[in-house]
Amino acid sequence: MLPYYIAAIAGGVLLLHIAQRYMLIFCVMALPGTIAHELTHFVVGWITGGKPQGLSIIPRRRGNAYVLGAVMLANVRWYNGLFIGLSPLLLFPAVVLLVQWRLALPGTTVSLNEMIWVYFAATLVNGAVPSAQDMKIASVSAWWVVPGLLLVAGYYLTQTGGLVIFG
Repeated sequence: MLPYYIAAIAGGVLLLHIAQRYMLIFCVMALPGTIAHELTHFVVGWITGGKPQGLSIIPRRRGNAYVLGAVMLANVRWYNGLFIGLSPLLLFPAVVLLVQWRLALPGTTVSLNEMIWVYFAATLVNGAVPSAQDMKIASVSAWWVVPGLLLVAGYYLTQTGGLVIFG
């Protein structure tokens, strides 16, 4: 059943992509994913001290594009920008958990009820992709990622005597 479920979710994501030609339809279809996307920014912003000031899920036209939602933050800094900007990626594990839960239920079959869950999962996958604006926010603190990883790796190697241990 898992391959069919994944194929159905991929089909839903493809339909959302096609619907982008018709912005009003797309905005309505993508609404659950948009809400989840913006909530991840809001919650991660709150946890990391980004001081969220507001949240909007009302689509607006900005130049040649549409902004489906926005979170206003008052304190994006070097230490939290990466986490706030990339927070929609947290929706991918949420989709995995959703699919595992649905498939663990006894008697899960292709039905209208299941298609609603597939649609919801597809909107979450669509909403999990960080936007260009999200990447700008993440870039505020991306400079410390490589040095930070090198420090962690260096510490790990000194603690293990230079041996790389897996498992």
